[in-house]
Amino acid sequence: MKNYERISTWGSVYRDGDKALKIFTSVPYKKVAERARIQAFAHDAGLPVPAVYGVRRLGLTKLAMEMAYIESKPFLTDGMGEAETQAAVQAMARLHSLVGFVDASELPRFSEHIAREITRSPHLAAPVKGKLLALLRGMDTGKAQLCHGDMHPGNVLFDGETHWIIDWSPSCSSGGDPAADACNTYLYQLRFMPRHAEAYLQAFCAAAGVPREGVLAWLPVIAAYQVNIKDDEERAFILAIIDDWYRGA
Repeated sequence: MKNYERISTWGSVYRDGDKALKIFTSVPYKKVAERARIQAFAHDAGLPVPAVYGVRRLGLTKLAMEMAYIESKPFLTDGMGEAETQAAVQAMARLHSLVGFVDASELPRFSEHIAREITRSPHLAAPVKGKLLALLRGMDTGKAQLCHGDMHPGNVLFDGETHWIIDWSPSCSSGGDPAADACNTYLYQLRFMPRHAEAYLQAFCAAAGVPREGVLAWLPVIAAYQVNIKDDEERAFILAIIDDWYRGA
């Protein structure tokens, strides 16, 4: 394989001139092509998303999704002060709100992704799963707005003027309720940036026109959506949310 310049420390993303290549090893072509299709869908909807040029083969076992290269600065850094960090989180919330204005009825439903994670979870007892799935069915009103499914600071690029949304994965990007997508990010904030979780929530709700209680109502099922992570400490935090809800359900 050509010696490309690696541009991501946490993923297999490389630069090839004016293109960025996200490289996949031993992943079926169909799955990579679906990822490219969803990102192209978001880009064509007018969102600030890098353009997609297609999927190319790199040898026998590697595939690369080709997209526009964005010369970016870190969206968040450890050296930022509290006020600067909060301003960045609020900017991300306003960016996130734009996603939910896009009709995505042609994509799989976000509720299907959530239900799959609940059903397959080894960390939830059967009665808890049953109540969570019932709650999910009751909350799934049929909305089909675009949901990123994994919106967090690591999936935002900043070129000095524009914030760009990246990592549109078919395992989570879908159509559904923007409040559910916002709750997914809110719980991420509670886990990793708890001092700024409320700032994110307030900024998102104001920009999206979504009531705060509408977002928080999704918290039990979104916790169950995230519970299959590998980190034991983080999982314990998420399970405590589910346990508190289940005891009061």
